[in-house]
Amino acid sequence: MSARKKKPAAGGAPPARAARGLQRQRLIEACISALHIHGPSRTTVEKVVAIAKMSPGIVRFYFDSKAAMLVASLQFLATEFEERVLHPVARLKSTPVPALELLVDLYLDPEIASPRKVSVWYAFWGEASSRLEYYDICGQKDESFAALVRELIGRLIDETSQLQLDPDGVALGLIGVLEMLWQDFAFRSEEDIDRAAAKRRCMAYLRSVFPGRFAQLPGVRETAPGAGAAGGFAGWVYGDARAALLERDGLFRRAWQIAAHVAQIPRAGDFVTADLGAERVVVVRDAYGGLHALRNSCPEVPHALVAESRGHSAGTFRCRVHGVEFDFEGRHAGRGRTDLTRLALHTADNLVWVGPPGAAHPPRWQNGKPSERDAAAAAATIMEQEIEVAANWKWLVEQWLEGAPPDEIPGDQADSIVWTADPLKGATSFSARYYRSLVEDSADEPWLQRFVAPNQLLQWRPDGLTVMQAIPASPTSCRLRLIGAARMPEGPEARAGHYLATRLSRWTRRATRRIAESAQRGVTDFGYPRERGAGADLAPALMWFRHYLSARIPALALERPPSSP
Repeated sequence: MSARKKKPAAGGAPPARAARGLQRQRLIEACISALHIHGPSRTTVEKVVAIAKMSPGIVRFYFDSKAAMLVASLQFLATEFEERVLHPVARLKSTPVPALELLVDLYLDPEIASPRKVSVWYAFWGEASSRLEYYDICGQKDESFAALVRELIGRLIDETSQLQLDPDGVALGLIGVLEMLWQDFAFRSEEDIDRAAAKRRCMAYLRSVFPGRFAQLPGVRETAPGAGAAGGFAGWVYGDARAALLERDGLFRRAWQIAAHVAQIPRAGDFVTADLGAERVVVVRDAYGGLHALRNSCPEVPHALVAESRGHSAGTFRCRVHGVEFDFEGRHAGRGRTDLTRLALHTADNLVWVGPPGAAHPPRWQNGKPSERDAAAAAATIMEQEIEVAANWKWLVEQWLEGAPPDEIPGDQADSIVWTADPLKGATSFSARYYRSLVEDSADEPWLQRFVAPNQLLQWRPDGLTVMQAIPASPTSCRLRLIGAARMPEGPEARAGHYLATRLSRWTRRATRRIAESAQRGVTDFGYPRERGAGADLAPALMWFRHYLSARIPALALERPPSSP
């Protein structure tokens, strides 16, 4: 009985075929080394096989000619670049910052950017004018790389709302930096190359174009104290129309904002409207108890569809001007007409948050979640107020944050700050004494503050909750929007507690608004004292706030407003 031949394992190459593949790759690696040493014109089959330590005749087994071996070597480098650089970076296109960081890292990796391989790339480019195969392979590699860089830069420009930047120009700048570094590598030995320094140079270019978006690398000199957002913003940031436009598109159109308290919409058909700066919203409760957030704008002409701030509807919203009608989910009553835009809605702590259409729910708070107080209970007494302030919205926010303790400041990636205060401690004023008498045993409870970037301060107290929002109205004015929810039943005590709390909390005092208005006039007349940020007296929370803004709108860190797109 004859023994059967052993079959190769399923999914694996036959041993002979695998061996031939290894020999071919060995010749290609030797050819690349020969090209690095001698260049394409002086590379011979004899020099290649000498490096590979193989017989000259074996080359004919794998390649028809020396020219075919050279093309195969160049094609190997192009495929390697595509698989090790282009494909991994392309998978991160939706997140341009990490994609660009990975691109720089891989482009300068010693496996891709070794002196041996870089010199071969340039050697083939030198011969490309006379050899079409070289031109096609090298050109395709460069075109694919340039297209990817251009797409990532374009996405980042859109993400940061720096529409004054030219994507082609910024992308060409990054490609130029990388190419200059490659040229330097080609004339050095591996021991003489400082790859970390090369990467820092590339990232320094990207940080100069997109301040606050790319992390500072080890060994890089930090920005001088007081510069950019670390100190004070330049004066134009507090009153220029371009700054207001950048903030509207880069901050407020993407932010989750508190539109209402659930106690304002207790029954089916009840609704509230709110102007949140970059969004006009109506929140309504349907017959099943569900809440819906719709853009309060008539599709025919973009005027407010619902004019009342609060009210009740029998089941639809009707435009009195154009006669169009919509149900509580925004659907047009007829056919072939435009529906209302549905906004994202989320409730937390009995507050109704509204976000951009299709947005995922906002992240849970990192820390400092309120205790089991019923300060925001659904049956709370509600007090609403809007106050016109002749100052940019950021002046109010900066005063809110000046009192945040330094040890409560989170990392740069966080979007909220939580801290506690005890304004009753040691206070003997009439307001403090009366407030203690109203809350009685709860008087010693600390007041919890949570600032939610970019413009909202929530305050939980023994008597209830107050939401404060600095809503942009113009480059030099804003509205202080207040929603108060009392723990007590409707009556004079509930309103007294809310009133006294506003007197005890400096964030809602008239004096705070006057300071903001005075600062607005001062920055217009005298500019902003940027050196204020150079000393240790700058509140850490203000530093965090400015980093938060400049990370999302890098143009705010500029000395002068960018030109309009």
